[in-house]
Amino acid sequence: MQITVTAKKLDLTPGIREYAEEKIGRLEKFVDGIMEAHVLLRMEKHRQIAEVTLHARHADFTGKENSDDILAAIDRVSDKLERQVRKYKTRTLNRRKGKAAPQPDEETDEISSITILGPAQAADSMARPVITEKIINLDLMTVDEAITRMEVYGNDFWVFREGASGQMSVVYRRKDDSYGLIRQES
Repeated sequence: MQITVTAKKLDLTPGIREYAEEKIGRLEKFVDGIMEAHVLLRMEKHRQIAEVTLHARHADFTGKENSDDILAAIDRVSDKLERQVRKYKTRTLNRRKGKAAPQPDEETDEISSITILGPAQAADSMARPVITEKIINLDLMTVDEAITRMEVYGNDFWVFREGASGQMSVVYRRKDDSYGLIRQES
């Protein structure tokens, strides 16, 4: 696994770099195929923040934690990512027992993207600012895979392209802890 450690507004000493590489490198034993990890250490006001993104063969994992001490932030984000990776691995193993791994269809393996914006403009003249913007790739997957990714990332919904039709779909968590599915009309 290739680990890249960068710092912003923070003095990155060799000790901190080695500590981060060691803590994040331990995650490789939980999931095969983690290809690279990006560790961003930064300081904002009086908080020290550690952000980590792991790129694996079939999934990406992200975590962000802050603390008064950068080493404590690295520990927290490492623990958070370990929980995500373990949860992903156990769900994948449980779902694939006795089943062959699905093969992607080469004809429909193109990348689409969608932009999710913050609150929309109000009907009256009062405009609301966009809080966050996120650009995502609409991956081709089944409903079960979308639910797995939604739970791994801790989200309440997941936007994806459905494998059978290639149409945009959204799976979401309902208040009664069941799941709902919204499909694009043909």
